[in-house]
Amino acid sequence: MSFPSPNMGITNINNMAPELPVQASEDLLSTPMFNLIHSFGVDLHHAEAYIGKTTRMSRFERLSTDGGQLDGSGIDPASEVPVRSDIDATMEIYAKSIVTNEQVVLWENSKTLTKFTALLGQWVREKEDLLMRDLFASSVSYINCTGGLNGDQPSNPSLNDFNNIETILLGNDARTMLVSIDAMDKFATGPTRDAFICLANTNLTNDLQKIQGVLLKNAYPSQEGLRPEEYCSVSRFRIFVSSKAAKVPGSSLKGNTVYTMPMYGLEAAAKIEQNNYTAVIGYRPPWVVSSVAQNSQLYAKFAIARAITNQNWISGLNATTFQPS
Repeated sequence: MSFPSPNMGITNINNMAPELPVQASEDLLSTPMFNLIHSFGVDLHHAEAYIGKTTRMSRFERLSTDGGQLDGSGIDPASEVPVRSDIDATMEIYAKSIVTNEQVVLWENSKTLTKFTALLGQWVREKEDLLMRDLFASSVSYINCTGGLNGDQPSNPSLNDFNNIETILLGNDARTMLVSIDAMDKFATGPTRDAFICLANTNLTNDLQKIQGVLLKNAYPSQEGLRPEEYCSVSRFRIFVSSKAAKVPGSSLKGNTVYTMPMYGLEAAAKIEQNNYTAVIGYRPPWVVSSVAQNSQLYAKFAIARAITNQNWISGLNATTFQPS
């Protein structure tokens, strides 16, 4: 048996590197996307094209129930003039583009523009969600939590704080949004009531778990039809969480972050989409974008109008966490 001489050269990857040192996986890794919760439960309307940028939504207020008895005197009851409330929402347009050089398309692995198109589609959804978040943050009257034990103002959330908002909404004749989930013969589960919606930041999840009477989503009698963003149920509220839910850093009495939690029922807010416009994703070829036809462009744009349609049917809590944040 013969063996290679110590002086014999052996070709290996150290002295003959591969021409292609890396290869692309057949599957693209997921692009992070935060939970899109802020359009959940709002009314969706559509604005017609060519008749102005402002959409007016109207409701007639109920008539007075005072008086009205016919006492035989022949005198008619006093007539009443109906009251109409108008809510205007003005259309806004947002856009984003990606300009790509031809060399990226030429030498990059295939379907580059397809991947960029998917990114723009995700941007549309995320931007729309953040716009609805900003509407809730700026247009809702929030009440400070006071039932927590962290000694801050506002405090961490408690059952009493949730019950206070329920009392406000019910006193204003707000209607619940979600139907009840009936009890089933399953160990460690419990029924949920018909409920209002509550939106919260993911930083509050540890505190939500500690609220008296909380029912985590895994303890619902049935998981059918539940959204991934839902976290738990407290009192009359089903709570949905997102890492992008509104917060105001350093604004509590102790300098901690304050988290705002909008809580609402039916017809509390509305989103209006523009017919013939929402949403558009397009492509501009190199000969249009560049004087030497080297850059192409992908773009996305959408139109949206937003409004709180009944201030009496939406409220919310300002809260901090038990551990400083």
